Amino acid sequence: MVVVLVSLGVPVCAWADRASEVAALEARCEAEREAKIKPLRDKEIANCLANRSDKDYCSTFWKDYGNAVRLANGGMVPRMFDDLPSCVAAFEARREFELNGR
Repeated sequence: MVVVLVSLGVPVCAWADRASEVAALEARCEAEREAKIKPLRDKEIANCLANRSDKDYCSTFWKDYGNAVRLANGGMVPRMFDDLPSCVAAFEARREFELNGR
């Protein structure tokens, strides 16, 4: 009985390790994307504030700048900077993990 439980535990540990690796790659991608998007978002907020005096409105309106956007015709505008090497690596790792479990 103990041998069976131990032998089943090894694949679970490997799976959990791979899941945490994929999550770390995705976090790195998001951090790098945010570093590139933040100056652009701040510029849009500054432009908004030049035309309006409501900081809360401008911050709320532009808070998701750079994210994917669904168009009225059902199409999508992809999120910005998803082509960064870390994001491509995270996408590939997530796809492999979901397809193969490793």
